[in-house]
Amino acid sequence: MVRILTDSTCDLTKDRMDALGILCVPLTVQIGAQTYTDGVTLSNHAFYEKLRTEKDFPKTAQPSPQAFLDIFSMHAAQGEEIVCLLISSELSGTVQSARIAASELEDAKIYILDSRTACLSLGLLVEIAAKWAHEGLSGAAIYEKLESLTERIRIIAAVETLEYLKKGGRLSAAAATIGTMLNLHPIVGILDGKVVSFTKVRGKKKMLETLYKQAQADGIDTTYPILLGHGDAKANYEALCTLFASVDTEKRYGEIGSVIGAHAGPGVTAVAYIKK
Repeated sequence: MVRILTDSTCDLTKDRMDALGILCVPLTVQIGAQTYTDGVTLSNHAFYEKLRTEKDFPKTAQPSPQAFLDIFSMHAAQGEEIVCLLISSELSGTVQSARIAASELEDAKIYILDSRTACLSLGLLVEIAAKWAHEGLSGAAIYEKLESLTERIRIIAAVETLEYLKKGGRLSAAAATIGTMLNLHPIVGILDGKVVSFTKVRGKKKMLETLYKQAQADGIDTTYPILLGHGDAKANYEALCTLFASVDTEKRYGEIGSVIGAHAGPGVTAVAYIKK
């Protein structure tokens, strides 16, 4: 049997991961003097409430090697193969922690993939991997197929407010002030494992339309599902779903959590897909 393991930056809901039988190793989130376990002791809703009200900017930390070793040992002892899909090594040391843990279990069949992405696009890869596991593919086969998809996985996100990019040091106070006055919304994504900025647009309607148009121009491989999600922005999410309703493929839901949400802030809306 093959078990799929990921980390909490995949932004799939707990119910969805439970339904798929996904194992998850969470990152931690520190806000002020308090440290939380992402998605366990801190829900996404509670995180965004704290983001709005707390003065301290959140800090995230990778899981320890021991956190992976505990799960690896349990499932390897049951004769299971484990395929790990983890946040880009450019954004976190999570992959390194998993590799240290796997090195302690020489005979176990553990395949660790640096997804070169995060957030909903990592979640989409997890969805695809779980489907292949349920179809009976081996761990080695799933890992090989996933490696080829990491070059084609895409995420495009629209940032509603500039406040948290400023707080996180990714945007100067002057630029944030001017951008807010002009009603500008950055359109960002992840390429080659790093967060990149694509463009800026004026107005919320154009913000969401740009996500749809850019994804369509990029070319969506409709043999795979797409993942649509938001960070405490249900209205934005529903509008985005309406725009993508004409795309003839399965659509899944994701909640953008603390790791990406800390920088993008409430209101962020995104789509993940496999490029043709």
